Amino acid sequence: MELDEMKTLWADVSLRMEKQDKIQKELLIDITRQKFRNKLDYVRIPEIIGALFCVGYAMYVLSHFSDFELWYNQLFALISVFILLALPVASLSVIKGMRTLRIDSESPAAILDKFTKNKIRFEKVQRHSMIFGGILMITILPPLAELRGSVAKISNPLFWIIYIPICLGLMFFLSRWVLKKYKRVIDSSEKMLKELEY
Repeated sequence: MELDEMKTLWADVSLRMEKQDKIQKELLIDITRQKFRNKLDYVRIPEIIGALFCVGYAMYVLSHFSDFELWYNQLFALISVFILLALPVASLSVIKGMRTLRIDSESPAAILDKFTKNKIRFEKVQRHSMIFGGILMITILPPLAELRGSVAKISNPLFWIIYIPICLGLMFFLSRWVLKKYKRVIDSSEKMLKELEY
């Protein structure tokens, strides 16, 4: 075998190896993208269901807004509607930001940086959701009591003394449980992105 033939064979083998490496890398990116999106669906789907519930409840309160005779119930209803609409929008927009990362178009370091920023935003939104959820539990009850004709029940101070601590406590523990689950999913997604760097 002559030297020129060896060089040609070596160039062919090298070219095939490069093509194979490129195909394997593209396949790895496709698989990672699909796994990444599926993983984030564990956060996105419950948030979509919650958003639908919140929007439905907000529409219910708005459709009965003219039935409120007490001015403070009108104010509480408006605050409740604002919270019911703002929290899902904020949460879903951050999840969309994480989920629509273009894994194949940028370097792994840039993707990881964008994901980390969205992850921090998501954690802030969830913490604010806990606070506004507590406010919602207090502001939604008087308007609903007026709609149902049971204003006397919530006029009793004993009701509020029992209701507020129990509901806020339940809200706190439920929110922490959900946040732990979400954090596990998001950390797992971040780990997938880190593996692309190697």
